[in-house]
Amino acid sequence: MKRLIAIALGLLAGCSVPLSPSPADITHTLALAPQANIPLAVPVERTLQVMAPGAAPGYATTAMAYRQSAYELRYYARQRWIDRPARLLGQALVDGLSAGGARVLAEGGGMRSDYRLLSELLQIEQDFTTQPSQMRLALRVQLVDVRDGRLLGSQTLRLEKAAASDDPAGGVAAANALLLRAVVETAQFCQRLTDH
Repeated sequence: MKRLIAIALGLLAGCSVPLSPSPADITHTLALAPQANIPLAVPVERTLQVMAPGAAPGYATTAMAYRQSAYELRYYARQRWIDRPARLLGQALVDGLSAGGARVLAEGGGMRSDYRLLSELLQIEQDFTTQPSQMRLALRVQLVDVRDGRLLGSQTLRLEKAAASDDPAGGVAAANALLLRAVVETAQFCQRLTDH
């Protein structure tokens, strides 16, 4: 009898359903919509080189950051950006400023440029210390005249937008809206400094 029970248990173990795999990370894009309307950044006869943005500590990761208190930065366990946000921002700047009509080179482009755009992503996070939660994006931009090596200007953009829902999806939608604003305001910043 004991032998039959052992055989039955062995057969059941062989037919058991395997444990379901742990859920995969959910990746989110951060990009401009194709129909984004961006102003002309620099005069059409000039060339602008967009350098790869840097990232402040805490934001040089694909993990999506959020905050529940003033001095503690956390990351969602399974929600990630498809690439590091600074790289996605850099691509959006190249795409957006090109779409606005400017002659734009990415870093490493072989042509000589008239202006160089430097930038650093200072913050990109969903802030739950307010209700509804706010997506915050901060970006420092600097424009250099390559011809004489002169810094034409520097500005820090601090943008925020209420999330439509207090979850990662709400934060992602708000972040994409802020990305468009950041590119538009960067184009306007460049335009002000080169409009002469």
